Amino acid sequence: MRLFIAVAPSAEVVEKLAAIQRTLVDTKADVRWVKTNDYHVTVKFLGEVEEQLLGQLAQRMTKAAAEVPAFELEVEGLSRFPERGPARVIISRVISPDQRMTRLHRLIDSAVGGMGLPMDTRVLVPHLTLGRVNSNHGLNRLLRLLEKHDLDFFGSFPVERVVLYQSVQSKCGTKYMALCHAELGK
Repeated sequence: MRLFIAVAPSAEVVEKLAAIQRTLVDTKADVRWVKTNDYHVTVKFLGEVEEQLLGQLAQRMTKAAAEVPAFELEVEGLSRFPERGPARVIISRVISPDQRMTRLHRLIDSAVGGMGLPMDTRVLVPHLTLGRVNSNHGLNRLLRLLEKHDLDFFGSFPVERVVLYQSVQSKCGTKYMALCHAELGK
């Protein structure tokens, strides 16, 4: 099973990002755009995990999440990954003013590492993926538009839980299925 742990943005943030995404789509750039109901902020990508580990994974995720009090995330600006070289992903930046997102990531990363799953070697860069670049067709128009919206503020939202998702590939694209969730501390 291909799994990841994430937080979902509020409906208000999704609505604002959907509006800007429609503007980006109008550039006709060759980008595979993320469906708005699939917007999320990844806390930890797990990759392929054996199904029999789900129970233990859920327990460890729940324990780690309970150690971090609920917090706010801010969503601002449009950008791309990587910042230099060919663009591969179109994103909106996510800011955790008090760094609780980083703490949540570290605790979950450590918890799943204790199960023998790979731990992250890169620094967490919270973001919402809006699209994945397929080719350079129309990309210059899109990148200029990203620069115009670099400082836009799309809102903030409370993070009160994390969700374990399964990513299922099909001919119709990728579908995310929520398997379980864990509440953050009070």
